[in-house]
Amino acid sequence: MLRPTRGVWRAAPVLALAALAACAERSPVATAAGQPAARRLAELRCSVRVRDRAMECAPGAASAGGARGALIVGWQGVYVRLASSGVSYDAGTEILRADVTLQNLLGQPIGTVDGATPSPDGVRVFFSSGPTVTTGTGPVDIANEDGTDAFTQAAQPFFRYSGILTTEQTSAAHEWRFSLPASVEAFVFTVFVAAPVPDEGALASIDLDPRTLATGGYHSCALTTAGAAYCWGANDDGQTGTGTADSVPALVSGGQVWTSVTAGRYHGCGINNKGAALCWGDDQTGQLGDDGMADSPAPVPVAGGMSWAMLDAGAGHTCGITIAGALYCWGDGSSGQLGSGDSASSNVPVAVMGGRTWASVDAGTDHTCAVTRGGAAYCWGDNAEGELGRGPGASTGRPVLVAGGHSWRWVSAGERFSCGITSRGAALCWGVDSSGQLGNGAAGGTDVPGAVSGGLAWSRINAGRETSCGVTTAGAAYCWGYNNTGETGDGGVSPSDAPVAVAGGLTWAWIDGGDYHGCGIRTTGEARCWGYNGQGQLGAGSTENNPSPSPVSGALTWRQ
Repeated sequence: MLRPTRGVWRAAPVLALAALAACAERSPVATAAGQPAARRLAELRCSVRVRDRAMECAPGAASAGGARGALIVGWQGVYVRLASSGVSYDAGTEILRADVTLQNLLGQPIGTVDGATPSPDGVRVFFSSGPTVTTGTGPVDIANEDGTDAFTQAAQPFFRYSGILTTEQTSAAHEWRFSLPASVEAFVFTVFVAAPVPDEGALASIDLDPRTLATGGYHSCALTTAGAAYCWGANDDGQTGTGTADSVPALVSGGQVWTSVTAGRYHGCGINNKGAALCWGDDQTGQLGDDGMADSPAPVPVAGGMSWAMLDAGAGHTCGITIAGALYCWGDGSSGQLGSGDSASSNVPVAVMGGRTWASVDAGTDHTCAVTRGGAAYCWGDNAEGELGRGPGASTGRPVLVAGGHSWRWVSAGERFSCGITSRGAALCWGVDSSGQLGNGAAGGTDVPGAVSGGLAWSRINAGRETSCGVTTAGAAYCWGYNNTGETGDGGVSPSDAPVAVAGGLTWAWIDGGDYHGCGIRTTGEARCWGYNGQGQLGAGSTENNPSPSPVSGALTWRQ
């Protein structure tokens, strides 16, 4: 729920899923609710208190359609933010004025359909209804509208913001004027924002799927179709959650029904079917989040009692997103990887700075990356090798925008490097390239995103310790980077600075890479692992390395 903020108006962009091109605004197909089909809008109801010189906004009659409908609700500044200043009323001229700026919070430019040429219509803020007097008497009119257009079913006034706005860029102020007599004490109106963008399908591509397979330092975990969590491999810190080390899957203790699971270097976490987060294993830096520092061989609740949508465990820290889209991290914060603005560690969840609404998060070794619900990617923490993707700059505990102007499907943080997939399916990596883990064909390390070789279209990607893996939109698995013990899964032990196909010609739904091994779930529900197996982390009932995918033991069907 949007909490009204004095002097700030917030509105959702009209994208399709959400962004409307100018031609669509002139000839929409209306639904019964009077909104364009397949372009459901988030509506903002704004109230003005004339005597107080105050304007406040809250979500109005927002409607959302389709499987990804939650993304279209753009309140809390998810997509754009309208901010007002200098609100004044002149009783002599009967004019109320406000300087209003528009800020882009999408992961792509707005006000353009090709990313380079400004749209002739610019970004337009349409009045959906009102102004309507709620206290006092007399009429209220928009005194200086830039034009009128048929945005939904009828001609509606709008204010125009010309030019292209890149992510987090704020426009010049535009003065809005309303004509009203002094007898009007308060009035309301609703607005929509029409924002042409290059990639209209970007929001629909954001990866929101729960994680059902996880590879840690020397252990692995996965969920069955029934919601049971199993882990296998090393358990010296309790990281399998089973009470024992095993080279075959063992049931995580506690009798929970799980919706997602994640594995860090020496710990694991999951979300149960009630939305509670629990963690187990090593806790020397507070990564279990239970307000203690003691290792636990069984799942313990994360402090705070919040309901969670996603968790990801890193080397010594963990991060999670609540169902409301708030992002928290806990554990080792020595490099700023908690995103709280400093380098303090915490054994309970602390909020990531910025007040953004988040879609996904990935915790690496000493840094973290995440994607907002608007498709913008941010990283924070250690930046010694350019792993934040911001270009040159010091390490930071504040989220910084990943360079390049891309809208992102998913971003993954590894050890001193990161990789991500844009909304159009391109894979890019940045940071250290000591073992070819950037996959750029020996182009070397980079502090901004660079293309992974091969020109493939990707659906998933994972940045491990020194190896990266991904799944294409066709379900083929590839890995690249360090490969001394078979981490790339191609049947050999030679490193590769470009993607090589995982052996077997199988079709995959999931893939994940740990420190020196990888695992995947086939579209048939079978799990296979490859690479280093000294602690039984391949789940094959042995401790022998295997450079090719070997089936995980047990007659279990794994959730995709």
